[in-house]
Amino acid sequence: MDVQQHSFDVKSSHGQRLSLAIISAICLSSFIVWPYLENSVYLAIKYLLICVCVCFFIWQFHRLKSWHCRFVICSDGTGKLESQRNFVVINKPFITPFAVMFDIQLQNETKRLVIWADMLDDTNYRNLCRLLQLSVQARS
Repeated sequence: MDVQQHSFDVKSSHGQRLSLAIISAICLSSFIVWPYLENSVYLAIKYLLICVCVCFFIWQFHRLKSWHCRFVICSDGTGKLESQRNFVVINKPFITPFAVMFDIQLQNETKRLVIWADMLDDTNYRNLCRLLQLSVQARS
């Protein structure tokens, strides 16, 4: 059987922004359950942490505007990132109608990629899911 391959060019999506907004809301709402103390050191630390968290999430939203990823993936689980770094798909991908999550092994590190369905058109999203499933079958 021939090895099938397909290239993908993904950019930030509404689903990705929504998930970041939900995570930031959960993290920032955790400050509500902190007990109220009139200790000035405690309040200074609390408000400093709130400011750091807000700045971090603003920075993440800003970085998300220009985020993109180009990669080629083959049905045998190998692929190449736009930076010409080769990778291998490891573990079983988690595929849902909304997103697909899979781990890739680069030369000296492991990364997790989450591709939201609205980052690709329907055909490309199905092709990606099919190639990831074929890579699992090729390894077993």
